[in-house]
Amino acid sequence: MGKGAYAASIPAGVSVDKRTQVNKAAAFDDKPVYLMNNDDRPIPSNHWDSSLFFQNYGLGLWSSPLRVDTSQQGFQVYYPTEWKSDGSDLKTDNPLKIGGKDFNPGGTKAKDWSDWMVSFRLGESPDKYIDATLGEGMPYVWLEYHGVQPTLQLEAAGNAKFFDLQGVALTLPATGDALGLEYGGRSYGIFAPDGTKFETDGTGLTVTFSGTSQFLVICPLPAAKDIGTFHQYAFAVPRETRLTWQYDPDKGTISTNWKIKTESLKGTETQIIQGWLPHHYRNNISKLDFNGIDYITGRGTMHCAVGNEFTLTYPFTGILPNLPAPNLPAPKPSDGDEHDFDPARLQTQLAGIAAKLSFGGDTYWGGKDLVRNGQAALIAHETKDPSHDAIFNAERAELVNWFTYTPGKTDHLFAYYPKKKGLVGFNSSFGSEEFTDNHFHYGYFTVASALVAMQDPQFATDYGPMATLVAKQYANWDHDDKRFPFLRTFDVWQGHSWAGGIGSPNGTNNQESSSEATQSWAGLIFLGQALGNKDMLAAGVMGYTFESQAAMDYWFNSHGDTFPPQWPHPIAGMIWSSSKVWGTWFTGDPAWIFGIQWIPSSPTLSYFVHDPAWAKQNWDNLMKAFADNQAKDAAKKPGYVPKAADIQSFDGDLASYLLGYVLMYDPAWVDQKLDELGSNPGFAQNPWMANIYYMAHSMTTLGHVDWTCHGNTATSMVYVNDVTKKHSYVVWNPLATAQTVKFFQGSTSLGQMVANPETITIATSLLPAP
Repeated sequence: MGKGAYAASIPAGVSVDKRTQVNKAAAFDDKPVYLMNNDDRPIPSNHWDSSLFFQNYGLGLWSSPLRVDTSQQGFQVYYPTEWKSDGSDLKTDNPLKIGGKDFNPGGTKAKDWSDWMVSFRLGESPDKYIDATLGEGMPYVWLEYHGVQPTLQLEAAGNAKFFDLQGVALTLPATGDALGLEYGGRSYGIFAPDGTKFETDGTGLTVTFSGTSQFLVICPLPAAKDIGTFHQYAFAVPRETRLTWQYDPDKGTISTNWKIKTESLKGTETQIIQGWLPHHYRNNISKLDFNGIDYITGRGTMHCAVGNEFTLTYPFTGILPNLPAPNLPAPKPSDGDEHDFDPARLQTQLAGIAAKLSFGGDTYWGGKDLVRNGQAALIAHETKDPSHDAIFNAERAELVNWFTYTPGKTDHLFAYYPKKKGLVGFNSSFGSEEFTDNHFHYGYFTVASALVAMQDPQFATDYGPMATLVAKQYANWDHDDKRFPFLRTFDVWQGHSWAGGIGSPNGTNNQESSSEATQSWAGLIFLGQALGNKDMLAAGVMGYTFESQAAMDYWFNSHGDTFPPQWPHPIAGMIWSSSKVWGTWFTGDPAWIFGIQWIPSSPTLSYFVHDPAWAKQNWDNLMKAFADNQAKDAAKKPGYVPKAADIQSFDGDLASYLLGYVLMYDPAWVDQKLDELGSNPGFAQNPWMANIYYMAHSMTTLGHVDWTCHGNTATSMVYVNDVTKKHSYVVWNPLATAQTVKFFQGSTSLGQMVANPETITIATSLLPAP
């Protein structure tokens, strides 16, 4: 651990509820978990299936395209095929109710799990139980019976009809290994061992197995004609799923490999139908053969493919923690612009930060302050500002305080949960003692640690191991590291993180700020680069690539095909397992609904401006939504004067986030607004504004990201100025030695540059590459 340290168990004085005097962290670590075998294996949290581990009956198991609930009556399998009238969620009605004759289960227990699948037992006794298997994107429910005769309840309103493998109407009883069912306006395939007898009395379906092999596979059919395709692959039940990845800096790609190990319940077929969401297939440059089976999901259209192993590959052109100083080697054309960069103004802003240094006392607000002050220290370092030492020394000291522990300490510490296998910082906030929002909180710590490590290699040596452990709390990238579950907060198939540690009472999970989630991956890239940890860095590239694309698809609908026509809003402020919300946890103000997705401001959010025209339209959508909301408030509140839909209506942190978004595609406008509103205390005195001022003026010269180019290091970006047509090649090198970085346009070599140690280096021309 170097010089870092953490509490090996939860100290008595942390996370104490003021009313009950209960240690909330210790109570959570002691909270019962529902497992078949409690063998000290790390327990997943923050997942789509968390209810299986933390509730007596698993609920809200959105494996997509299905949702499964369990109860004392058995399984309720929902197959949604349309949206609710407001477009916020999928309709879940007319479920298949699957139980057993004289079967009264007492709850569920997780049996096994891997990267995007889970198996669990719904049991009454050691001799009477059903083992179920679900996989994300797998259009099946596998049910393996032990001492239980299956029953399906069919209500009259469902108007049940039956058909065979050829789609021909069938009258029960019937014997075989397949039964087609039309029920509740949907079609299903029900598959079983050879010789299985299906009977009905008009109100239900009874299944009688003919031998010792006893299972049912329930498949939602896009159409009755698809039953033959599902019959071919239904009997391969997944036993393990595993995601691995490989970052190739020279090619500028991240390649992900998806393996599914199956067992044949019947026959010899081992391949499986696996579904893929828009963020999977949108920018994938590897071959992926779809089979024509599609489903509606809460995240858009799911296309299916058949196999046991899939490779998905995506471009990755690099990210930066910040930009070069505005006094660049390639100055913008002299245009007499009154909004030119003023070094004295930036110096005044940095001096103000140095004079009022402060850090929040919990891991969220404290983490935000670590990044805010860390960015200020980086800017002071790049501009050789006299405030640097004061800001940097305070930043370093704060991190050292967090990363050390001695008995008796009750705040600014991390403690390990020996039962739940987690490392949590105290003081906690927003439920982080129960693993909620951990990637938000600790992503700030990993970014800040990387910024400090760049300026102090000894910090990297002394506290890098502790920073790495904090990163692993939310993003353990090593399947073999059993101190933490694999990628705790990240849903590898959904492509984004989940914030809820144990999910909600109805089993669903949520995430609000997509940008803070993306930052958590950027933290791995920056810290991995600073520590020379290639595995951490590659994991960061993988997560950043998926999370940023998921944000564009599922929060912002940037391609226009993931939100249904019924959804009346331009974006989603929060997503749940299958639904979305126009709002936040703390306000319905449209400015914050957008703004919470743009924090904190840095080049890591450049994915929002991949298409500058869309980025501008997105801003216009915000202004219109804000104006409409102000008009509604004025109509409801006599005498209320609506605020103008303009940046002048905002100040404080929110204004910095909004400006931080716009500067990525229209920095000149931000330069102008900063000068016009510079005397407004909400602008002039906000500590984030130094970073906005610095980045906006840097971007004015840089231009915009050239997405066709990349460097062979993850912490590099290429820009092109629209006026001068000049390219700028930018590298953040946190190491103590100079690094040679090669640049490419696609596979064509452009040349190379030398990135100076412990700084951001910019070049406007390249040397020939050997």
